[in-house]
Amino acid sequence: MGLLEGIRLALRAIWVHKLRSGLTLLANVVAVMSVIAVVSILSGMDRYVKEKVVSQGSGIFAVERVDQLKILTDFDAFLESLRNPRLKVDDADYLREKMQSAEYVAAERSTSTRVEAGDRYAEGVRIRGRTSEYALMREWKLDAGRHLAPLEIQRNVPVAVIGHDVAETLFPNQDPIGKTIKAGRRHLRVMGVIEEQGQVLGSNQDLFIFVPLGVFEKMFGGFNSVRITIKVADIDQINEAMDEAAFHMRIRHRLGPKDRQDFAVTSSASLITLWENISSGIFMSLTAISSISLLIGGIIIMNIMLVSVTERTREIGIRKAVGARRSGILLQIMAESVTLSTVGGVLGIILGFAIASIVAAVSPLPYSIELWSIMAGVLVTGFSGLVFGIYPANRAARLDPIEALRVE
Repeated sequence: MGLLEGIRLALRAIWVHKLRSGLTLLANVVAVMSVIAVVSILSGMDRYVKEKVVSQGSGIFAVERVDQLKILTDFDAFLESLRNPRLKVDDADYLREKMQSAEYVAAERSTSTRVEAGDRYAEGVRIRGRTSEYALMREWKLDAGRHLAPLEIQRNVPVAVIGHDVAETLFPNQDPIGKTIKAGRRHLRVMGVIEEQGQVLGSNQDLFIFVPLGVFEKMFGGFNSVRITIKVADIDQINEAMDEAAFHMRIRHRLGPKDRQDFAVTSSASLITLWENISSGIFMSLTAISSISLLIGGIIIMNIMLVSVTERTREIGIRKAVGARRSGILLQIMAESVTLSTVGGVLGIILGFAIASIVAAVSPLPYSIELWSIMAGVLVTGFSGLVFGIYPANRAARLDPIEALRVE
């Protein structure tokens, strides 16, 4: 009997004994399904995070009072950093003057408030006070109007550039350019509308307003720390530029060689590294758990194949009596074991992608179908069936035909 005949018999046995086969394959299905679902979501998230980071602009890093990511990676360091002094606009001016590798240096403050226009309003709008470099740090495409002029920012003219959803909410079916909005008890004239940005993990990226930094400070005060963003001309020099920024800030804050750094220098690479560490940790943990499921599934398949060999003892005896070789019997049982295990893997792959697509449909989590995960699912389950089919196949191949024929 050839390999194809063994596969055909295995598929027929699965079809005839549906309940038994389903229970036999359950562990393999669950193991592969969970891995495929999580890998699909993690791969989608990985691509999504990197795309969003790239969209924020390349060659950009920030000097901040507190590194917010520390709350996840080093909570004690995060608590200690809360004692850091506030950064000021003067710090941005100092870095703009001293740094050789910086192309642009900008300062910003932000808060959230209600914005009104006539009898219409929008809640939770992010008000962002910016210096004149904001439009050069990142490509903010416009739907209408123009960006804030450097002279308007320098003279603290009450003007604003608004996000897409702010325009849609306050001025439906109208041209917002030149109209007046109210935020923080101050009236602002709309100069431009930013192109739609979409959402990031369910967070609306179009509910914001850009205003001159001086206007922001008149509206909400200048007590909070500023965030200093720096763009380098050569993206390959970003690490050297970060070191240079830290060097000048330590001088400005009069820190000695052994003094703790009382500010944070961060870049998008930190976010990507954090995400990669989280996703790899999830994947490794899930792989360990799934390996246990595959081990259990392999043991179940081995036991089922032993039962199958016992049920077919007389059949095997007849085949040996008419000239079947041990290698043929061995190949048949091995083929059945591998086929049985692989079918579980294929079902797990299908269910895994189905679950990932459902999760993506009802949540902001994206997913991505990875070819390597499909191949890995099939190969791993096939290998499991091969390993755990060796003992039943060897036992069947060693049966004495005379003793086998006596079995009723």
